Amino acid sequence: MLGVHPDTGSEFINWHLKSWCGQKTIELIRSRPNHKNDNAYVEQKNGHVVRRFLGYTRFNARETVEILNQIYVKLELYLNHFVPSRKCVSKIRIGAMHKRQYDQAQTPYARTLAHPDISVETKENLRQIHARLNPLDLKLEIDKLTSELLKIQRQNGNSGTD
Repeated sequence: MLGVHPDTGSEFINWHLKSWCGQKTIELIRSRPNHKNDNAYVEQKNGHVVRRFLGYTRFNARETVEILNQIYVKLELYLNHFVPSRKCVSKIRIGAMHKRQYDQAQTPYARTLAHPDISVETKENLRQIHARLNPLDLKLEIDKLTSELLKIQRQNGNSGTD
């Protein structure tokens, strides 16, 4: 990791993070003041991925950390190998409007295999991982872990809507 670009909130930036980044020689860059849209891409992905699968629940219990990490591992495989997305290839301004053109929807896995700068070894490793995956099994595991997560949250008396 070469750099960290967190949101400007104090929940993201603190002296512990600053000293850790200094020890690891990781560049810590803040968003620009009064530019609320600097992290729009990250926030868009949070809404698309995290909120879509886990909702807006706030997980306060320590027991949820391990399950959340397991969910994120399964989500990474599911989304990168089986969920296609379109990429904007051009954006033309016409007056006050923008006209965007998108390529064919592809999974990140397919895009990686098609990219000329990715090594043959990396592509072969990805193919081996992909051959072992089943999208239905991944989705069922994600759903099971999510149910477990919400059960722990309820047992700890947290509604998660605060």
